[in-house]
Amino acid sequence: MVLSLLIRNFAAEKGMIMKQVLLSLALALLAVIALEGCATAEERAARAAEHAARVKVALTERHYKIRVDHMYPTRGGSKSVSSSYSVEVRNDSLFSYLPFFGRAYQVPYGGGKGLNFSERIGSYRESVVKNGCRHIEINVKNNEDNYLYVIDVFDNGNSDIVVQAQQRERISYSGEMVFE
Repeated sequence: MVLSLLIRNFAAEKGMIMKQVLLSLALALLAVIALEGCATAEERAARAAEHAARVKVALTERHYKIRVDHMYPTRGGSKSVSSSYSVEVRNDSLFSYLPFFGRAYQVPYGGGKGLNFSERIGSYRESVVKNGCRHIEINVKNNEDNYLYVIDVFDNGNSDIVVQAQQRERISYSGEMVFE
């Protein structure tokens, strides 16, 4: 009887010790997670600043590529597009590989090139608008049409593109600047 009381007492003490150890481990784990969260916020801010600097350098050097992921035709709803579509600016040239969905007023037989071409840039104007957003206007002319590309690039690389052509309806795109 005494022996069984000693065993129960020992087991109860051992259970209390285990509960205290588990509680201490849980609190320590929560403290580590909380501290890791603080460090992650600082790291995210540093990465965002570094990314904004890369975006600014690319725009200043006029050497950037925007990969398009959505298109917004004038008529109809938005459409997701594959990641292969893009607009690229390299020095004095524009490389446009964009899908077009909309009305064309006068195009060559067979549909022409659409928005898939590479041409020298006629004019390039860039300005900084609110919250560090860069507003870019690019005029390009090829043998089919005159185009105005209006591109808004944000610090995080997200971009909005509006293409206005004389012989086609206006169309918009959204995407992100990529660094290769």
